[in-house]
Amino acid sequence: MSVRRQTIQLAGGEQIFFDPVPGYDALTPQTSLNPWDFTPRDRLPFFKDPKVKISIWTVLKDSIGKDLSKITMPVYFNQPLSLLQQMGCPTEHTSLLDMAIKEKHPIKRMAFVGAYLSIQHTHVEKFPSKPFNPLLGETFEFQRPGQYKFLAEQVSHHPPITAYVIIGESGYVREMNFKSKMKFSKGNLTLTNTFREYIELKPYGERFSLDQPNLSVHNLIIGSPYLDAGGKGYLRNLACPDRQYVEIEFFKRGWSSSNNYRFAGQVFSAPGQVDYKIEGRWNESCTIIDCKTGEKELVWTKIPYPEEWEFMYGMTYHQLQFNYLPDKLAPALPPTDTRFRPDQRALENGDFKTAETEKHRLEEKQRAVRKYNEKNGIEPKPYYFTEWDNPDDTTQKYYKYNGTYFERDSKERRWDKLPDLYSEKLPAEVEEFVQANAKEVEKTDKKAKK
Repeated sequence: MSVRRQTIQLAGGEQIFFDPVPGYDALTPQTSLNPWDFTPRDRLPFFKDPKVKISIWTVLKDSIGKDLSKITMPVYFNQPLSLLQQMGCPTEHTSLLDMAIKEKHPIKRMAFVGAYLSIQHTHVEKFPSKPFNPLLGETFEFQRPGQYKFLAEQVSHHPPITAYVIIGESGYVREMNFKSKMKFSKGNLTLTNTFREYIELKPYGERFSLDQPNLSVHNLIIGSPYLDAGGKGYLRNLACPDRQYVEIEFFKRGWSSSNNYRFAGQVFSAPGQVDYKIEGRWNESCTIIDCKTGEKELVWTKIPYPEEWEFMYGMTYHQLQFNYLPDKLAPALPPTDTRFRPDQRALENGDFKTAETEKHRLEEKQRAVRKYNEKNGIEPKPYYFTEWDNPDDTTQKYYKYNGTYFERDSKERRWDKLPDLYSEKLPAEVEEFVQANAKEVEKTDKKAKK
């Protein structure tokens, strides 16, 4: 396995080393008993030919106006990752939040968090395929020992809502709820998250709100499709949101390539007072500029893609680890973890037929459980996130991490309360309900024929 290591010289002579999977040396065998201390992989088990293409417009044209997560697509259009795993992509860049924790100056600290916001969409550069829609109660955990822990859960089915939390060892916490809003216009599809996001720097008692720019899919009907970030993103210190904030403009692609992937931001310490600027391209690098001294500090650079990335759905090294299931890791995960999805696993292995069959089976199983719950007035509750009334946004319910996954259930392997999402069996009560319904339908059909 080859490791492409990058060295970045920062202001003051400090060097930062970037590995394809931060915190690991892929050339050194891992002998730790920690299930997360595994040797990362650098390729998928199956290469998908990127030259074989089917227009996604043939599927989307009849679904305009619908929620993207509710659209059923052939498995060929999927990548072997779920939406929960895609939500974990920003964990690759949490070194910027570690830098914020180390910074003593509050406005410079906010600049680092703003830089983190600037490069959130770097993983969509290669126009990735659609992730699998999560099942209600599905979870995904990812860790880098000594760096962070990540947990996502599908907390609602109607409407589809994903909640996640990143807990940094250095003292930051990022919380996010995700529900997509889709708008189609002139052959382009614009995706917006309806929820606000939050980052907390606990050592300083600081809490920031994040408003992301829009993501747009272009050239759906004619031309080569691509994803782009456009509009403005905002980061606000909630202690004084109108005074201390970061405003970042994401430039849309034009006829020339000068604005491709480009962003430019300003860090305000007071109304009209810009202390720092943030500049770069979210597919290359990010620089913070001190407006008083003119000093430029390169704080982030993108890790090169794996060799033959075009045969691996355009995934980064980091994304390649999300569905990886080493022998030592499997026993540490709950049965609801995305890595155990048979349809997604089949697609990763190149078995498209099995992937399609399993995807349909899982959807039918989920549908049967939902009908049973509706019939009996049962409202499923999330397992690791609790409903929260957000004072900053009273228009919708939010979900906050309840502190039971990493702190208790994962340590004790306490998974007995979790649902059986992936096996071929239905819960006994649901099976009985389905059979009773089938008999009723049969009786109705017989009466109709008479």
